[in-house]
Amino acid sequence: GRGPPGSRFKNIFRRKKKKPGTLVLLRHGESFWNLNNTFTGWADPDLTPNGQAEVRRAARLLLERGYKPEVIYTSRLKRAVRSTWILLKEMNLMFRPVRKEYQLNERMYGALTGMSKSQIALTFGEDLVQQWRRSLDVRPPALDERHPHWPGKERKYRDLPKDKIPKTESLRDTMNRAVPLYKEDIEQDLKAGKNVLVVAHYNSLRGLVKHIDSIDTENIKSIEIPTGIPLVFEFDEKMEPIRSNFSKGAISGSYLAPPEVTIAALEAERKLSMEVPGFNESPLVTPLLRAISSLHREREFVLPESPDGAISTSGVPVVAGMGMEEGRGEQHDNQKEIGIEGPLLIIMRHGKTEYNKLGLFTGWEDCPLSKEGREEATKAGNLLNEYGVQIDQVHTSCLSRAIETAWIAMERMNVLWVPIRKTWRLNERMYGSLTGLSKKLISQIHGEAQFKKWRRGFDERPPPVDAFSPHYPGNDPRYVETIKDMPISPWQTLIRSLEARKLLISRRMPRTESLKDCMARTIPYFKSDILKKSLSKEQKNTLVVSSENAIRGLLMELCDVSTEDITSVEIPTGLPMLFDPKTRSIRLLDDGKGGDPLKRYNFGSKPELLFKNGEVFVGKSTSSKTDADDSVTAQKPEEEEVEQAQPALVQ
Repeated sequence: GRGPPGSRFKNIFRRKKKKPGTLVLLRHGESFWNLNNTFTGWADPDLTPNGQAEVRRAARLLLERGYKPEVIYTSRLKRAVRSTWILLKEMNLMFRPVRKEYQLNERMYGALTGMSKSQIALTFGEDLVQQWRRSLDVRPPALDERHPHWPGKERKYRDLPKDKIPKTESLRDTMNRAVPLYKEDIEQDLKAGKNVLVVAHYNSLRGLVKHIDSIDTENIKSIEIPTGIPLVFEFDEKMEPIRSNFSKGAISGSYLAPPEVTIAALEAERKLSMEVPGFNESPLVTPLLRAISSLHREREFVLPESPDGAISTSGVPVVAGMGMEEGRGEQHDNQKEIGIEGPLLIIMRHGKTEYNKLGLFTGWEDCPLSKEGREEATKAGNLLNEYGVQIDQVHTSCLSRAIETAWIAMERMNVLWVPIRKTWRLNERMYGSLTGLSKKLISQIHGEAQFKKWRRGFDERPPPVDAFSPHYPGNDPRYVETIKDMPISPWQTLIRSLEARKLLISRRMPRTESLKDCMARTIPYFKSDILKKSLSKEQKNTLVVSSENAIRGLLMELCDVSTEDITSVEIPTGLPMLFDPKTRSIRLLDDGKGGDPLKRYNFGSKPELLFKNGEVFVGKSTSSKTDADDSVTAQKPEEEEVEQAQPALVQ
């Protein structure tokens, strides 16, 4: 009954046909205009604090049920993009690719945009307003191009032909742009076995649900999509939706929580965070454990789910204001003259991390930003915004410290709609078995000369990490699942497949790297994807956020720094640097603080390698800060910080 000898061994290496992936639809968290009961459409208000809490809870529910999206789609509207960010950060999935597509934008409500729903109902009658809101084919009055919320004036839609920017839409019109994206891209990802998350809006999601479940014209009127509650669809091999035991009505998918229970849970969480010391603090380190712990505490303190779901939400105060951030409105073509010809290339090292503060070798280890690092990213974004610098494309590594730095800077510039491309090729140099160890300790054990060779040398590799060490990238799911352009390791494929009793393709990932090795992956990517495509062909202003050694390698190439001199170059954290192709050097934006920036920021012992002809600044800030502020923002060399931060690390 066991079959011929070796048959089970052969079965290990037989690929099974992938079943379709899971689709999760999520309406963004509550926005300020949702709270004010205002027609929103393509207007761009932000999330309320309650809306942010809704999304965090959605992330916990997904983690608890074991859902891990591999591909994410969202719209170009801030409330959806921010919801996506919060969810991915909560789930520790910031490295996942996110596509920001206008086809998933909310329905364009035309002349109703920005108007109170209740006031419109009093003026035009409830029946007409309900037709505008719920029917399949009725369009509201069109939006005039002179209207302050006309999206044709916004830079986020500059790539669209004018006829693609609607002046008004029915639900069918919204479907006609959302469903083709579903058929051509989302459905193909699902067929390939990928789990897909779509974070979008009430009407664009209703359109997708109507298409998936073939809901008729009459029943679609009663379909509701609550904010912040995941709706999960499973499919059979023919991509037909599978009804679950929790499906209700015409929708085959199932919500992970009833709306009334979510409302009660969020209110309980708000009260507990105010009344119970340490409610929001958890010693649990993994996102899954934090999620389950939070849900458990909610369920322990929240009133039991009532059978009839009778939970009142009356008396919720309406927040004044429209949810638009003052001083950081939508960017238009108002970039100041800064003296650099052609599209801008802005390079920035991520903000400071706790590893940086403690003086630990980081490499591919994924440590988060520290409080100081987030402040650095905020200042960088504010400075770029002050100069009206407009970015069209962002490239980062797969490491969360770089992704979050980019996100914070983009948030301050109000360009959350800009696409971010995340790649392992911009990761920090792999420090091998030094990863996670104290730089000061390594210097004491191996001597200062060897320490400097490992840390700053061009072609000196640290000792390699073992292939089964937790620091080896081949044991990190983010790289195992996403990297497809590294050579296959036959030996590791064999060992890991035998252990798992199924075929596991293992890539030959770096166990250690010199700066030269690091450049061997960063420079080709820079030349093909950033220089040739983003800057030259598409003429896009490009922001690159990465780690110190990846940036040192880029600057070696861009600024013609020799292999001998690169040992003298340091890169300060959280500081935007503009590349000037005419002089092949970098420039800084003048923050108006005065003094010598080369003393405030640590560029190493030979800053003239990067700043040529004594020129440091481009542009001139309107800030009124004085030289006295220098002491506040001065960056100390890392070794000096380490000595102050950990005097007793080595006894």
